[in-house]
Amino acid sequence: MSLRKLIVIGIVAITLVAVLVILVDNIERQATTNNEESDESDSQSKLTPFVNTTTTINSPYVKEYSLPAGTWPNAILVDRNGMVWTAGSRSHTLISFDPTQGQIESSYPITEEKTFNDDVTKEISLMVWTMVEDNDGFIWFSQFGPNSLWRFDPHTGKFDVFRSVINPPYQMKVDKETGDIWYTTLTHNTLGVIQKIENKSYSSYKITEFDVGIDSYPAGLFLQRDHVWTSQIQNHKLIKFNIIKDNSGMVKDVVNALEIPSNDNEPIYLPTDLLISNSNSVWFTEHGTSTITNYQMNSSHLTRFPTSANQYQTTTLPFWMKQSTDDQGFWFNEHTGNRVGFFDTITMVLTEYEIPTRPSDGYIVYPLGIAADPNDSKKLWFSEWNTDKIAIVDQSIPIPFDIHSDVKKVVLSGYNNTAKIHIKITKNDSVDITPTNKIVSLKVSSSMEPAAGLINMTAIFSTDTIDLTEITEETTLQLTLQNHYAPPGNYNLAISATDVSVTKSIFLNLVIE
Repeated sequence: MSLRKLIVIGIVAITLVAVLVILVDNIERQATTNNEESDESDSQSKLTPFVNTTTTINSPYVKEYSLPAGTWPNAILVDRNGMVWTAGSRSHTLISFDPTQGQIESSYPITEEKTFNDDVTKEISLMVWTMVEDNDGFIWFSQFGPNSLWRFDPHTGKFDVFRSVINPPYQMKVDKETGDIWYTTLTHNTLGVIQKIENKSYSSYKITEFDVGIDSYPAGLFLQRDHVWTSQIQNHKLIKFNIIKDNSGMVKDVVNALEIPSNDNEPIYLPTDLLISNSNSVWFTEHGTSTITNYQMNSSHLTRFPTSANQYQTTTLPFWMKQSTDDQGFWFNEHTGNRVGFFDTITMVLTEYEIPTRPSDGYIVYPLGIAADPNDSKKLWFSEWNTDKIAIVDQSIPIPFDIHSDVKKVVLSGYNNTAKIHIKITKNDSVDITPTNKIVSLKVSSSMEPAAGLINMTAIFSTDTIDLTEITEETTLQLTLQNHYAPPGNYNLAISATDVSVTKSIFLNLVIE
């Protein structure tokens, strides 16, 4: 790893952490140590007068729905009944959206009466990063600010606020077997669990928090039977904890059982989210880069898969991950790539869907929250924080082209050493070819540097574009790779085909000797 790349990654890490710390520190915080007491506010009588219609923008794969101006949606959830929930970090509202009608069903002000007597609180943005539905059907979410943790009852429209957490949860996950809700706090080095206390006539919860190390900044979270995994941004580690419970099932401790990486030979950078696809394979995002990373526990081997290069040639910053309900792969959002993607862990093919809208004051849309549909593995919902929209991407809609290559690995050694790879582009006859999807462009990205570019080497296609109306079934083109003193190492190249609205990438292992 070059000094330049280490500096870039370090700057990104410091910036990400600093922004979150400033956001929290600038808000007056209130706390209480009583885990079982909560305050209620009946918000149903105070519904914000949002217009109950939205403007939809149609695209082949992504359908967007407009929310009221100034909502700034972040966390998003699809509940067991298919209702979509999101929270406005600027409007301070919890919104339910009915996808069958394509419109907002209800909007609930996230407030206690005394909170909104403060005009300052009304005007600030309180980011809602995470939202889950528990086994009882309650909606839990966190809010950066004085009221850190909320529970909402969709049947009554009532909120409960819990002030016993040290810091607002950054990510939450529900253990479907026990009903326990685990969370990370990012800026306070804390891993916590919310457990329902049984045998009482009213809902009561015990909140237990564990210090996971100085400057660890835990972000991502994954539950695996009697273990809980976290990604630690500041320490650049993935940690597996054993969950220790007493005889009544209450969590009393977590014990560090495994750290990844176990040495400095293959460091990782800003690990933000993670999931375990089987007993041996760990997938995670590195937020300072443009890569999705796989770690094999039996070999301690890291493999980085770059996203396709975006039109601005900047880092795409993969962020959150959601495992598909059919276990065929996972969804992820690109913080600054203007796309959401699906990585098929069976075929090792990446499909990225372009977000149609851009903000009026810039060229990057922030899809900060993603939510898999529990009833349809082909669909993903996401929020667009700076365009006041939520959207759904439908993977079941066929793509008009495909990309293949029989070559899986290339070794380049010595200056000017070249390799030629044949790439096949196939037309999907079941899809109508139109002026908007007939031109397919080819491009290459790599895991060599954070912005997914190439270092001291070239990648040239025999033709950069294919017109699908001019081929009958498939066409073959040639990709020439040439080494110009590229740094030695083991990399992955993403060879991508795109019609702008969707991009499909296959991967080539590149060894520079």
